[in-house]
Amino acid sequence: MLGLFENPTDPFPHDDRPLPRSARRFLIHELRPLRAVVIAAVTVTILCAALEVWLISYAGRLVDSLAAGSPDTFWAAHGAELIAVAVLTLLIRPLLNTAGEALDDIAFRANARPIARWRMHRHVSRQSVGWFRDDFAGRIASWVRDGGDAAATAAYSIIHTLAYVLAYVVGSVWVMAAIDVRLLLPLGAWIVAYALLMRLMVPRYRRASERLQEAESALTGLLVDAYANVATLALLGDPAARSDGDRAVFARARRAHLDLQRVEVTINGSMMALGGALLAGLVGYGIALWRTDAAPLGLVAAALALSFRITSMAEWLLDAVSSLFGAVGALRRALRTVAQPLAVEDDPDATPLRVRGGAVTFTQVSHHYGRGARGLDRLDLHVRAGERVGVVGRSGAGKSTLAGLLLRFHDAESGTITIDGTDITAVTQESLRARIAMVAQEATLLHRSIRENVAGFGAVDDERVTEALHRASAGFVADLPGGLDALVGERGVKLSGGQRQRIALARAFYRDAPILVLDEATSALDSEAEAAIHDTLDEVLHGRTVIAIAHRLSTIARMDRIVVLDAGRIVEAGTHAELIGRGGLYADLWARQSGGFLGDDDDRARVAAVTAGAGDTDRRADRR
Repeated sequence: MLGLFENPTDPFPHDDRPLPRSARRFLIHELRPLRAVVIAAVTVTILCAALEVWLISYAGRLVDSLAAGSPDTFWAAHGAELIAVAVLTLLIRPLLNTAGEALDDIAFRANARPIARWRMHRHVSRQSVGWFRDDFAGRIASWVRDGGDAAATAAYSIIHTLAYVLAYVVGSVWVMAAIDVRLLLPLGAWIVAYALLMRLMVPRYRRASERLQEAESALTGLLVDAYANVATLALLGDPAARSDGDRAVFARARRAHLDLQRVEVTINGSMMALGGALLAGLVGYGIALWRTDAAPLGLVAAALALSFRITSMAEWLLDAVSSLFGAVGALRRALRTVAQPLAVEDDPDATPLRVRGGAVTFTQVSHHYGRGARGLDRLDLHVRAGERVGVVGRSGAGKSTLAGLLLRFHDAESGTITIDGTDITAVTQESLRARIAMVAQEATLLHRSIRENVAGFGAVDDERVTEALHRASAGFVADLPGGLDALVGERGVKLSGGQRQRIALARAFYRDAPILVLDEATSALDSEAEAAIHDTLDEVLHGRTVIAIAHRLSTIARMDRIVVLDAGRIVEAGTHAELIGRGGLYADLWARQSGGFLGDDDDRARVAAVTAGAGDTDRRADRR
């Protein structure tokens, strides 16, 4: 029967609306699909509280009836009433409470948390690659996970705890007022003191909770970063200094937790003192009323029972309010990260990219990552359809920025980039990246199967996957346990650097895109493997628009054209032989890679003559 409560709505909606940055708006808008559940849960919660108060009140009247009646006539006078109360207690009350629990814990909480997490994940997963480089992946993941928990906790506290306790207190006030309005005086004084305590302590709890969330997030980021890069940490050495830095992060988390616990202990101690004052006031005043026959003994007993229940629930309420504000604080902090506007967003009127030839044009493109330096500076570059262009330059010249802007990992700060005359900001990012295959210098893989790392997700053609692996000289896959189903480990750690790069090449071959971006695509391969792949690579590049970024210049010497970047601008362009003959920056870079650092101008001239001769040999080979 409880299965009826499990699926009140789709917990994973296909919703790409901007994520609200306000905690209140997030709770209202993102949990709106559960509004019917919320209404039903609040209604049942109020009914349960009212029934609880009524039963205590009825118990008081029952005591008076027992005291005033005769055992011989009591059943005849009250038997039907007692049977009705028994049915209410043994059947209706358990069913009502079960329904309330099912609505709260199954229909609401078990769906609110995945809805909130899913919405945060969908929003974050649409952020640009550049956005993720500004924070720890572990921190972002923890905010998505903990933010969803905080949203569900905050809403649950309102629906379940606050609604129940408030309904209980209102009912108790009504019962006490029915005995003697003056009984409300100690209760009223307690409520005022309780409200003052909440006003004083809850903000402190909220701030302490936010500091704890921040410290725990930093700790999660440290752990993920350390465990994901354990080999790098081993190479950096000085474990004692690293341990000191780690200890400081752990210590901040401990200090934040201690601060929160101090607030909680203060709250609990204050609640105990307030509870004692309420009990003393109500007991003393109730006895005084009974002695003057102003109230029957049973109703006084009921009032005392309610006071005990109120004081126990008051601590529960304060814990719930503290939890509510703590959850809201955690949600607010999570939203500051995960609900940031998309750094790169599709235009509302964006259409799928249609590639006719694959011509790529950069017009006055500048991008400095908001720092005013490095990156690209008013770059003009036209790559004709089917042309193979190599891009070289010193480190920091803007080569990788060029590739990132083409794929819209960032949006250019100024200028335009077009493909076949269409501005890439006017097309959907999904269609843009579907028409561009890229092999990056750092071939990072997903902790998935070889098949998924090559072909992605959805329908997969295993024959094409095998063919792509063959073209990439990735025969080692056949020897892996599971073959195409073999898992590669986190970031591909189960494979060598060369093996990872062959899988990345196979991915590009499988996609068969009209535009290909190679960012030092064979840098991790040994000379023998690179030579084996080059013949296949030439075949794959034929008829495609290619932008090949390289530090190892031998890999792009056979490109149709080579452009040389320096300080974000094109300073030279031409074929390999033309650039060598000019004796400029490219010739200098080539000389450094082929002959080492040159000692004098005569040495430079000799190397230039040799490399120019190599260029003539390449041209004769091309004519043949």
